[in-house]
Amino acid sequence: MTDPDSLRTNRMKAITQAAFGSADVLQLREVPKPSPRAGEVLVRVCAASPNPWDWHFMRGLPYISRITGAGLRKPTNTILGSDVAGQVEAVGAGVTRFHVGDEVVGFVGAGAFAEYVSVPEKFLGPKPANLTFEQAATIPLAGMTALQGLRDAGRIRAGQNVLIIGASGGVGTLAVQLAKHFGAHVTGVCSTRNLALVRSLRADHVIDYTRHDVTGLDGMSMG
Repeated sequence: MTDPDSLRTNRMKAITQAAFGSADVLQLREVPKPSPRAGEVLVRVCAASPNPWDWHFMRGLPYISRITGAGLRKPTNTILGSDVAGQVEAVGAGVTRFHVGDEVVGFVGAGAFAEYVSVPEKFLGPKPANLTFEQAATIPLAGMTALQGLRDAGRIRAGQNVLIIGASGGVGTLAVQLAKHFGAHVTGVCSTRNLALVRSLRADHVIDYTRHDVTGLDGMSMG
């Protein structure tokens, strides 16, 4: 006879979707709890952060995303959630970087809007001790985008002048801080209501795009 308690330990709650559409397609359901395969880490989700990546997969838009993996008629991944922070619950064979109880953060692509998610070890990194789980979960996708743009594509160097348009957005706020970390002279562009925020991130100059044309900076007075 099956033990009811055993059945409950093999189940978890998750936000699921069976079709593409608006947020109305999302449902809180009980689903099987994943088990880590070789090279995977099972993470107990402490926080997950929604972002435009999840919005696109929820709606199945643009349509090309369906051809490239989202699913043609219905979602390939029935549980959204790409940015996650949590604690290691179990590890699969061959995992060497993490152990049960470790606090981790990462961009996992899908599955984080649940109590547990099992992902390849390489998708995760140690959660900084000075960040809460909620803070850490907001960083992965936006942080990687900012870092790749500045360091990998832009080859940023100390002393350079860097203009960051959308400096108060998810990627922008992290880009300002990273650019300053690399020793650049940073000018951030944002709306009036976000001037103080961008200044607080240590931008050297801040331009209010509602008052100035950011395509013609010569002679412009910057705050």
